[in-house]
Amino acid sequence: MDPWGCETISTTVASSFEDNFKPEKPFDKLEDSEEYLAVLERKLQALRKKNKVVENLAAYRADCIERLMREGCDLEPVVGDTESEKLLED
Repeated sequence: MDPWGCETISTTVASSFEDNFKPEKPFDKLEDSEEYLAVLERKLQALRKKNKVVENLAAYRADCIERLMREGCDLEPVVGDTESEKLLED
C-alpha cells in the first residue's frame, strides 16, 4: 500500500459471511442433559423462594415504618443503654 495514496487498489467486498453461524449438521443432546436441566430447575425454584423472603422482609419493613410513624418513638436515651453506662453500673 502506498502511504501517499498514489496507487489505487481495487477491493471487493463479499456479500455474505464466511460462516453463516448455522451448524453444519444437527447436534445430539448430551447424555446428562436431562439431569442438568433438572438441576437448573431446582436452582430456579430456590431463587423464587428467596425472592419471596425478600418480599416478606420488605413488607415487614414497611409495616414497621408505618407503625413507628403512627405511634411515634421515644428517642430519649435510656439509662444503661451505652457500654460505658453498663460498665459504670457493674
